[in-house]
Amino acid sequence: MAPPAFDYSNGRAVVQHGSIFYSPNCSRPVDIPQEPVHSSDPFRWHRLDVSMFKQPVWWDQNWAWRSFIPLAPSFLFAPFEPLCAMPRIEEVRFSFSAPSGEMVTQIRFRLPEDDIRRWLWAEDLIVKAAYELRLRYSIAGNTPPKPSSFHFDRAHKSHPIAKRMACLARDWFAVWMGYLSFIIAKSENRVAKTAPADPSSAAPDWYSYLLKQPEFDELWLDGLSQSAVCTYDWKTPQAGIIFQWSVNDRDREPIEWYSKHNIPLWFIWSNREEQAIRNNTDLNFLRPPDNLIQEALNILFAAPGLPLAGLIIQKYFALGNDPITNKTIEFLRLQYAPTFVFEYTAKRFINQEALLQETEATADARLEVFKVLRDNTIKATAHAASSYPYHGLSATAAPHAAPSVQSQDVPATVRETGRNYNEFFAAREKRQQEMIKLESAVDRQRRESREQKPGVVNATIYEWEKTQSSGGLELYKRVKVNKKANETVFHSYRSHQRLFNAFSNEWDLCEDFQFGIVDNTSYSDDGYDSGNDDVYPVNAVSQPTKAPPSAAPIDTDMGQSWCEYSRAPLETMSLVYGYVPHAGDNDIPPTLSWERMLNFMGFVRNLEELDVGEPERSAMMNFFAAVLNAVNTYKSDKVVAKNFENLSLLFQFEHVRRPTEDLFVFSSPKSDSCRWVLGVHSATAALYVCRYILENPMAHTIVTVAHRLLDRGIPFRTLLPLTCSPRQVTIAEPYVPRSYRLSDHTFTKADFDVAMLACRSVLSSPQGRAALLQGGIVGRIAREYISKDGVLSGPSIEVTAHRVGYLVPSGDNNVKFCDDQLTANEVAIICGTYSLHTPYKGQVAVWTWFPPPEAWVHNRTGCHWLDWTERCEDIFQRILTGIHDGTGRPRSTTQWLTHLRGQNISRILIKHNDVRSQQFMDAMVPIGQ
Repeated sequence: MAPPAFDYSNGRAVVQHGSIFYSPNCSRPVDIPQEPVHSSDPFRWHRLDVSMFKQPVWWDQNWAWRSFIPLAPSFLFAPFEPLCAMPRIEEVRFSFSAPSGEMVTQIRFRLPEDDIRRWLWAEDLIVKAAYELRLRYSIAGNTPPKPSSFHFDRAHKSHPIAKRMACLARDWFAVWMGYLSFIIAKSENRVAKTAPADPSSAAPDWYSYLLKQPEFDELWLDGLSQSAVCTYDWKTPQAGIIFQWSVNDRDREPIEWYSKHNIPLWFIWSNREEQAIRNNTDLNFLRPPDNLIQEALNILFAAPGLPLAGLIIQKYFALGNDPITNKTIEFLRLQYAPTFVFEYTAKRFINQEALLQETEATADARLEVFKVLRDNTIKATAHAASSYPYHGLSATAAPHAAPSVQSQDVPATVRETGRNYNEFFAAREKRQQEMIKLESAVDRQRRESREQKPGVVNATIYEWEKTQSSGGLELYKRVKVNKKANETVFHSYRSHQRLFNAFSNEWDLCEDFQFGIVDNTSYSDDGYDSGNDDVYPVNAVSQPTKAPPSAAPIDTDMGQSWCEYSRAPLETMSLVYGYVPHAGDNDIPPTLSWERMLNFMGFVRNLEELDVGEPERSAMMNFFAAVLNAVNTYKSDKVVAKNFENLSLLFQFEHVRRPTEDLFVFSSPKSDSCRWVLGVHSATAALYVCRYILENPMAHTIVTVAHRLLDRGIPFRTLLPLTCSPRQVTIAEPYVPRSYRLSDHTFTKADFDVAMLACRSVLSSPQGRAALLQGGIVGRIAREYISKDGVLSGPSIEVTAHRVGYLVPSGDNNVKFCDDQLTANEVAIICGTYSLHTPYKGQVAVWTWFPPPEAWVHNRTGCHWLDWTERCEDIFQRILTGIHDGTGRPRSTTQWLTHLRGQNISRILIKHNDVRSQQFMDAMVPIGQ
């Protein structure tokens, strides 16, 4: 295995327990534990909590799997789907026979029985999978306690205890996710002990082996392979591992193995490692940069009024390494320090001689106080960086961005602590005030009606939950509620935890909200059930005192979301194709009827409603004929050129930037409600923006234009100019198969539902907003789960804090235009992708529930209109109808191309419009402007 190419710009160094620790691949604040003297059971403590196991662990053959524990996994996958929504606690009448023989009845609290059964089912399968694979591959490692050890299946004495134990048990599944993740990672290079691998299968051996077991099916295994258990990338932050690489251990996995699986690596940096690198230059990739170490030392030496560097040097030479007399070795052990550390500390000592004399008498006492304060700060910061509720639009509190991030590039919602949902709502209010200026009379009347009487059943409801970004920043995430559960979810929140937005007909719900009069009613009991309940007989009977509210089901049904497309031929002809009324004579005769022309522009139903009066109708048909004619045909080009000429006189193209050939950037008309600028990737889209702005140049802003592009499904970017290093480039992650089927597999609606759970997990991630920006088929799928506000808020924390996404030079030194970006893997998951294989090795096909983007926009199909047309929606709905009635199946890309093959005239229309648009924009906005 080749040594990893570490990029230390994503690393960190810390000083703890007198030693320097550094990570080449983790910038998250951590709390390094003391190195254990011997192996011991980390789960021996009385009150366990998953937050106790989210810090890096010292390598130990029995417990190294803890390094794979995910910090904030999503449960939106088939094996963990029962855990997606926390069930409501129900009150039960608890009856049992006392020792005297008398029947005793108590009121207790528990999860509904159906949810208990579902949780136990989820536990049984993940425990069984871990057991089977560990046995098959002979993998060492001790087993963690089960989630049921937290007694989620019991009735408890109070509502708070029942809720707390359910939450602890639910979060504990993350520990088992880490355990199984480690086993699957180890299985990659292991030879099965119980049976040989199947050489004809394209699926991993562990997948094929579990599929042969009666408990597991393809749906469960698909969900597992797409979940955090089998996701070894930077977007799934995990606890991490610690070891001293200069000390050999033949049982320890190599550094390359941990790096391949994106496990945070933490190493000791001492003179021993420094000497090892001097003796073997092949180890140079393990040398941390001096600036990384210096930054850690500066933080250590930053104690106000305490000359720590001077004290360390002074006491080292005076008292040596005796921990009883030399209190400074708890901060830094110079006897093990590498050359740079010793020299840098000595340099700081020289500048502190006067301060040393002033503080000599109180040095030891002040050192003790500083150590306590520093240890507490480290623990609190590390805990905040790793322990969050499980599944963002705005950060809740983030003091630990990577050192390379410049604070001015990070939005206030990331830099500041507190209730930053207020900032989200304030920004939304500013955006909507801009859009209200363009509101029609009908829309205004509807909005005002909703303000007077907010609805629930037909509104869109979002629950706000907390998650964290790949770099350890805490985020709020808006999760769309299944409309079938609108009323149940709505009434589970108190009045001050709800906020209605009449403009978009949306409710936002969150336990952290404080709007209006706050209801502080709460339970005082917040205990912990250890299981030692002496009045809990085995034969107890419990009965609900009333029907419990049901947990919100996970919505995998599609096709009911907001979807807007043009039903105005004049609008489409003007904005997409450049038609200008009364632009001059056009003697090119039409060759198609009005209805046929509408068909080729993407209109489908009730065409009689779309009639336009004369002479406009004839002029539009003549213009359509001109666009349809071949490019470089004199008469047609002349007609189209007249319309372009009008546009060149009215729009100020000098304000449009073009940093690359396929990116046009609009920074005006400016908006007071956003920091980003708007970018589009085609000349046709750029001209659409220009024409739309000219419809109302005094009222339009970048935000109102972006809102229009969202409504019409036109791809665009929300570009934020950020300072980036030359090494930071657009993320690229090629497609890797995750779901496997035999070529003769019969697909059902159940397969689709599991695929859409994985799709929803991707779309609910911070960077998931990029799917709506992408437009086309991916954007249409995303409309089912993502709100427009998630897009209009601008790039997510993955971009602003971590510089992960779409990055393109802006032409201004180290400043790049940045936005969120989906990887090929994420797009594949959104489209519901499978790897199909035959009994013959090497014969593998890729099938998808929805057309992949490359098929949707292919020049052989009739779907490559600039905007999302009525015909596009018709195709999408027919796909869904087929899936729901059992006739729809996944298809290969070739099959999708055949299925989507449109009318030849539509393809010619789109092509000629694109070519002429490109020619015009090349002349008006040259590359580099």
